[in-house]
Amino acid sequence: MTQQYNVNSKPSITAAIILGTVGVFSFIVQPGLVQGFVSELGLDEVAANNLAFSEMLGVAIAAVLIALLTRVVNWRHLLVVSIVLAAIGNLLSGFTSGIDALKPLRFVTGLGEGGIIGLSFTYIGLTAKPERNLALYLVLLLSYGALGLWLMPQAFATIGLKGIFIAWGVLTALSLLLVKSTPLSSDSREEISPTAAQLGLGFLAFALIGVLIYNIAIGIAWANLFLIGMDIRPDVQAIANALLLAQFVAIPGALLAALMSDKLGRWLPIIVGILGGAAFIALLMIKSGYSIFIIAVCGFNFMWNMTLPFILAAVNDMDEKSRMVTPSISMQMIGIGFAPLFAGLLLGEGGGFKAIESMTVKLLVLSFIILAICIFAHQKALKAKKAGA
Repeated sequence: MTQQYNVNSKPSITAAIILGTVGVFSFIVQPGLVQGFVSELGLDEVAANNLAFSEMLGVAIAAVLIALLTRVVNWRHLLVVSIVLAAIGNLLSGFTSGIDALKPLRFVTGLGEGGIIGLSFTYIGLTAKPERNLALYLVLLLSYGALGLWLMPQAFATIGLKGIFIAWGVLTALSLLLVKSTPLSSDSREEISPTAAQLGLGFLAFALIGVLIYNIAIGIAWANLFLIGMDIRPDVQAIANALLLAQFVAIPGALLAALMSDKLGRWLPIIVGILGGAAFIALLMIKSGYSIFIIAVCGFNFMWNMTLPFILAAVNDMDEKSRMVTPSISMQMIGIGFAPLFAGLLLGEGGGFKAIESMTVKLLVLSFIILAICIFAHQKALKAKKAGA
């Protein structure tokens, strides 16, 4: 096996990390993008969330398709198609006016992005150290997100929403250069996790539901953080600065997962991360103000990015053949994809942003309960496996 086919080689890991960031060009700055739909296109909050949903629906559908197609189709062929779709969708979005024309183009873009995301996460999930590599991916993603959110108001003022779409399209097209460093199939896996233990189909499905609910919660909050901030303090740059700080604060969270995964285990970070994230969003419900907003979004972002690598690794270890990687990513993308739709429904019912915050907290707690049940079952199975070895 040559090095470029080895998922644990530096070129393969680097390609996966960069491609993962390319796939979330728009999602990681979604708070600013949704605010841009309001300010640049003149949409209300509900319509802005619905436009974001068009793209995320494509992401969710592609994630499911990737989960099915990776079993029978060459992974590089899937990656090329995904990159081309995302690039074309973004470029055409840059030359289109009107929400009716934008919706199908953002959907096509989402299809491509979902394929890129699903494949890049799958690459990382097959490496020998998925928590570390996923955390390194999050560091790059968060660095881009921090810069993107900070510069987005200036970008709207200079190149506009269309210019942003075109820039994303060009950068996405350039990522075709990375395809040669990606694996052809799951046969590139060299090691099986020593902490894996087989759970039954019921527990596996239950764990995937937990991942789905967790990411719905994350997506509902994330898509609306800029709007929530503007409701507290109607100053675009001030809110952009707060989200910039939140992205920088999240980087140590990802690094914590990268550097301390062997020492922390998985149970403690998942407890602190999920319930801590819920607590920071609940803070917005208890007390308002710009300072409170900064504390809440920074804490939420830190907890989210610290916890995600541990959740995905824990669920993946519930199957000894590592077949939970792609379904977990599918659930993640479906959850994040449908979140703007759910957020729009909550806002449409007149509950305002308090309804968004309340639902986020409830779903995070529910996801914790589900994942905790599955993790306890996995720990029991792992002990039985070691005792019988």
